Amino acid sequence: MIFNGLFIRYGKKIKLFLIFLLFSMNIAAQQNINEDSLKAIINENKEDTDTYNALMRLAVFYNNDSYFRYAEQALALAKKTGDQEREAYSLLIIGTSVIDYIQSVQKLTNALSIYETLKDSLKICIVKLPLQATYREAGDFRNALYHALTGLKIAEVHQVKGDLGIFPGHRLEPLFLSEIGQTYILMNQPDSALIYVNKAVELNELFNGFTYEFPIYLLATIQRMKGEYPQALINYRRSKLLAVQNGFAGDTLQIFSGMASLFTKTGKTDSTLHYANIVTKSWDLGNSERKNILEAVDNLATVYRLTGNKDSIIKYAELNQKLKDSFYGVDKDREIQNIAFNERLTKEKLLASQAKYRSRVQVYGLSAGLCALLIIAVLLWRSNQNKQKSKAEIEKAYAELKATQTQLIQSEKMASLGELTAGIAHEIQNPLNFVNNFSEVNKELMIEMKDEIDKGNMGGVRSLAKDIIDNEEKINHHGKRADAIVKGMLQHSRTSEGLKEPADINALADEYLRLSFHGFRAREKTFNVTIKTDFDQTIGKINMVAQDIGRVLLNLYNNAFYSVSEKKKQNPENYEPLVAVSTKKLQDKIEIVVRDNGGGISPQILNKIFQPFFTTKPAGAGTGLGLSLSYDTVRSHGGILKAESKEGEDTAFTIDLPV
Repeated sequence: MIFNGLFIRYGKKIKLFLIFLLFSMNIAAQQNINEDSLKAIINENKEDTDTYNALMRLAVFYNNDSYFRYAEQALALAKKTGDQEREAYSLLIIGTSVIDYIQSVQKLTNALSIYETLKDSLKICIVKLPLQATYREAGDFRNALYHALTGLKIAEVHQVKGDLGIFPGHRLEPLFLSEIGQTYILMNQPDSALIYVNKAVELNELFNGFTYEFPIYLLATIQRMKGEYPQALINYRRSKLLAVQNGFAGDTLQIFSGMASLFTKTGKTDSTLHYANIVTKSWDLGNSERKNILEAVDNLATVYRLTGNKDSIIKYAELNQKLKDSFYGVDKDREIQNIAFNERLTKEKLLASQAKYRSRVQVYGLSAGLCALLIIAVLLWRSNQNKQKSKAEIEKAYAELKATQTQLIQSEKMASLGELTAGIAHEIQNPLNFVNNFSEVNKELMIEMKDEIDKGNMGGVRSLAKDIIDNEEKINHHGKRADAIVKGMLQHSRTSEGLKEPADINALADEYLRLSFHGFRAREKTFNVTIKTDFDQTIGKINMVAQDIGRVLLNLYNNAFYSVSEKKKQNPENYEPLVAVSTKKLQDKIEIVVRDNGGGISPQILNKIFQPFFTTKPAGAGTGLGLSLSYDTVRSHGGILKAESKEGEDTAFTIDLPV
């Protein structure tokens, strides 16, 4: 975790590191230039190298809020002069200096896009290190792993060696391997972490005799997670000695935090208190990661709980909650995910800018001379012919792709409509059967009444008349039930105008559950499942577009029934299908959970299920649009659709809608 170490663990060393960056980028000038001299250069308002260097030196040497504006001015100057190298460097400095996750990722991804355009392998790796660390700090492990793994691949293929103050002259693979191991540890996947950490430990010789302590610390943490306590303690102590030996004394705090957790596991409360107190007391010095102080405080609270020290229990429990509230914002992870889209847009803009530049060069070349005019004209004509041919092929391929996507979307809609129609058909069959049966019974009763009238038996006539009236009431009741189902179907089929109206979410969830079940039974006659519902009756009505939320529920129900049906086919004797639906009113939201005990979803594809056209069903069984459309529908209501699953056991989809 080099960048995490330099930018987070080593809060007091960031200024020194940025100075290294200045010198390595040929920005540093004479050592004796002071602040007034730098400001004098800036005040000359020259858009030259000296001005840019002065701005960056002020931003780095006086690294605080009052001087941070100089880095932004340097970035604006680099953009204005069209110097991509300096623009990327400015973005790197800003991205590694700001505290806000969103701003940091935006600046770093913009710098990465430029370095990728320049095909600079070293600087691509240098940017990916803090970028993956920032994603991890924000809890976005998927993007953290993506940038760490791609950085590792680039470092391996190009044998990239460190520079810009990051272990100059040393290979970077062990750094990326350690970062990947750290991410898997935070994901509570010690086996995966161990693979990469072991590789990092093996490659320590790439540091030319320098043994970096962080892989050893990670190895100790993994051993602690796996219950290998004696070996974990050996490696914790080994990493502590290396940290001091290598001049990374600040790293001892995270090692002490890990040791405190280890001693908590082994019941050595005195040792836990010793090391955890060192971490908490050092927090004011700004040398500790947030996870270390939280881990230390949690260990102290645990020990005091075991020893019965009530005052200390309350103190550290309150401190734990206070630190968590100050560290973590609301929905940071969803904001981070949106940055991937901005990153793609930035790349597209850069490519478009390059294409325009090449076109201008071609136009200027036409004026080179009259002697070459004929040759250039022929070359341009041939080039134009090829472009036209390529353009026609691209347009044809695009049209075919668009048509295919339209067909897939239509297929998804028709499949959904078919499932809904089948469910409605089964729902409406019951009241129609009652109407037909009671009508036939009334016909027989009327014939009997006629016979009784002929016989003059008025008592029998009155009894038969009463039965006929009762049957007519039942016919009327079931006729109205069928009428309500038809009206609901018509309302469902109308195009939604996006108007939110108060609706009963419990009734909606129950109605679509029955429709989905009957629709599935229409396709698979032998299908049986246990359905459990737990509806919170205190919810009342909430504002929503009922038709849209109904389609979301229908899709989740259909997926649940499909999952348990497929698992039943594989385990016909020892498996009982179950689908459970619950609603619950929380403080500021309504939670709807659809859970099934089907085959589950593997972790490798769980984060892909909301992508358009991605499906786990076999060819022809699904288009991969249902969950994507459902996700967008819930977001349009200001809510969140998320999934949790244990492969081979169960799956739960949760809809959170604002009150």
